[in-house]
Amino acid sequence: MRFFEVNAAEGPRFTGFINGAHRWGLPGGLCPVCQSSPGGLGEAYPSVDLSGWAHRQELVEARQEPLEEYERLRELLRPQVPFEAPLRPGAEFGPLTGKASGKWSALDLPSPWTLVMRSEIVDVLRDAGIALRASKMDLRFRSKVEVELREVEIHCRGRLHDSCFPGGRERPCERCGRQGGSYPDAPILDGSTLTGDLDLFRLTDYTTIIIATERFVDAVNRFGFEGVVFKELPVL
Repeated sequence: MRFFEVNAAEGPRFTGFINGAHRWGLPGGLCPVCQSSPGGLGEAYPSVDLSGWAHRQELVEARQEPLEEYERLRELLRPQVPFEAPLRPGAEFGPLTGKASGKWSALDLPSPWTLVMRSEIVDVLRDAGIALRASKMDLRFRSKVEVELREVEIHCRGRLHDSCFPGGRERPCERCGRQGGSYPDAPILDGSTLTGDLDLFRLTDYTTIIIATERFVDAVNRFGFEGVVFKELPVL
């Protein structure tokens, strides 16, 4: 199976932008050992509805907390998430709420880690056999033309191969597990971590990076959908 990194198309026709956030989110967690937060920017689960959860107010305000407080909230939250997920500091839940502007394509990346589609495109891809979990968004459009958009929920799978870090990969923090290092110029996927059960996923070690299978890419290209471009990544 071939895998592709998903990136935003560039040009004056691709200007979709959202200024907003999901309704709830875990706080940052400052580690007492490495003095960093093992953050999961991009980890978002709009299908998880916390509106009836007793502790939901503790996840309304974005903030930095000691690692122990983040861990307490994470464990309280875990039973509310009906699937396996890292739930790193900054992970978000519920519908994406905010203001939308610009021109919207079939698929768009208003931020590199957030994939949205027009509702009718979700239906077309589902009919083509692509399994998609897509949620409504609470958006206010700045123009008179409103577009019905869905946020695609993308779960974490897979990691980069250690060989694509020329200077060697940083060792994980002994306390929080954070493994630093910039995204490499020549990324390689670790084949032993790829399960093949999802046509779209984000990397577990770089949650802002969205990966698509060849099957998803073929479907998008077959229908001529615009808004994103694909870069094939090698697998070891």
